[in-house]
Amino acid sequence: MNNFGLRWLPTTSHKLWCILLFAVMLLGLCPAILAQESFVFPIEGERARVTFVQGEVQRQTAPEESWSALPLGTFVQAGERIMTMKGGRLELQLPDRSIIRFDEDSDVRLVKAEYNPAQSKRNVNFSLALGKTWANIQDAFGSSRGVQVETDNAIVGVRGTVFRLNLLADRSAMIRVYRGKVAVRKPQRIPAPGEPGSQIQRVPGPTRVTGPHRVTVEEWIRIVESMQQITVNAEGIPSKPRTFSMEEDLNDWVQWNLERDLLI
Repeated sequence: MNNFGLRWLPTTSHKLWCILLFAVMLLGLCPAILAQESFVFPIEGERARVTFVQGEVQRQTAPEESWSALPLGTFVQAGERIMTMKGGRLELQLPDRSIIRFDEDSDVRLVKAEYNPAQSKRNVNFSLALGKTWANIQDAFGSSRGVQVETDNAIVGVRGTVFRLNLLADRSAMIRVYRGKVAVRKPQRIPAPGEPGSQIQRVPGPTRVTGPHRVTVEEWIRIVESMQQITVNAEGIPSKPRTFSMEEDLNDWVQWNLERDLLI
């Protein structure tokens, strides 16, 4: 900088002050940087993080353990059971930053939450006994397979999607897809002793055996695409997919999830 023909040159002391000022500024930024890093979701272990809690939400870490409150910011481990009470809602973040939420009066267990980027592996499984769930599943490793929500009479396999599932007390279910697609099939239940298919059962008398027939995939699976829904009755028999409109679908639960999805 020229001033009355004179040029200002930085001295050694000025250089030291600049270095010191830069160091002070950097130290001042460190707490903010560390605070941001503390919110990064850890991917190791079979667990999910609690990112939203409303009302009363209870957890049971093991079948013999007592129930306790599920606080915000804690982790749910594989094998834990969760119940949302009247007026309660819960949001969980999976290791790949996918989101799954549960409405009031829901009963769910986290079966698996495996996520290994080094092996391009994701295996997440929720078992829903009752209630409503909303899932926003992120693509992982170029595919979003490896995530499923299971009920007594239907398994919803995720294929890069946003969907919701309502499971009623009579074990019937309704699945609606908002983006992507899901595959719905009937679980293969292990028969109890004495039931057909079990190892211990009464041997029937001679009967006529029908000839072999081809079993198609359509008998066992339904592909539900964007803005489609199906229902599954208590026996696990799905209806044919049909379209639905946002006008008929919109309610408080749906609206709340759409607003929460904007934060992802």
